[in-house]
Amino acid sequence: MLSSSPSKEKTMAKIVFRDPLNRNTVTEHTVSEWLFSQETPYQQVDVFRTPEFGTVLALGGVINVSERDEIGYHEMLAHVPLFAHPNPRRVLIIGGGDGGTLREVVKHPQVEEAVMVEIDEVVVEQCKKHLPQVASAFDHPKAELIIGDGLAYVNDAPDASFDVILVDSTDPVDAGVVLFTPEFYAACHRVLRADGILVPQSDSIVYQPARVAGVGKMLREQFERVDFYTSIVPTYPGSLWAFAFASKGPHPVEGLDSERISSLDAQLSYYHEDLHRAAFALPKYLRDQLRG
Repeated sequence: MLSSSPSKEKTMAKIVFRDPLNRNTVTEHTVSEWLFSQETPYQQVDVFRTPEFGTVLALGGVINVSERDEIGYHEMLAHVPLFAHPNPRRVLIIGGGDGGTLREVVKHPQVEEAVMVEIDEVVVEQCKKHLPQVASAFDHPKAELIIGDGLAYVNDAPDASFDVILVDSTDPVDAGVVLFTPEFYAACHRVLRADGILVPQSDSIVYQPARVAGVGKMLREQFERVDFYTSIVPTYPGSLWAFAFASKGPHPVEGLDSERISSLDAQLSYYHEDLHRAAFALPKYLRDQLRG
């Protein structure tokens, strides 16, 4: 998701967020009620209500989740790789303490186990309390929640032990830095099975195209195929958010099973097959830049 530790300026009714990696990226929201505020060993955690976006989770002073637009992030992070994979039985989620990605993963009948590794237990507990519609799957029989370090978990995981890895992390700031490195991507490649897929959230394609391109460059050192797709998340800088699709084999759009997608249609609010295909169609200048 978004990054940790930017500056945060509050007034009586407004909160201003500044991205720590691009100080000119500023968003402002009206706060109608503060629900929680605490600095943990990992980040500042704030939960508040806004008239426009409902309940909002901010990590390190940057919006991470809002009630109104979280589906554009969580459904696209989860369902694009899970429907592209022919049989995603075991899924690993790194980060994702709000629970939204986990909620989407366990909807798939093919998924037998969804392991989620989140470093900050405070995020999990506060989302259960204040964003229960997002954090609704922690007690699901397919779900295993581990409070711990995602990089350490991947380094210790057996070879070829997961079909899909989803990196639902902060941006490359503070604890999130290690999840944007060649070493981490190499470890993910080792842990994935022969037809495995890795999808890390990859930042604002509007404000940070060079950083997104850097993710692609690192992934291409490990993976046979790397593509990018986008989703609209209005509370994120630039609204258009990038995801890298790094694959050991499966194509991102060829071979989609329409019947399999249709079987989940009643449980989805954002994702559908046409959108899956269209998400990979980027403007020419961005497509050329991201090819590396």
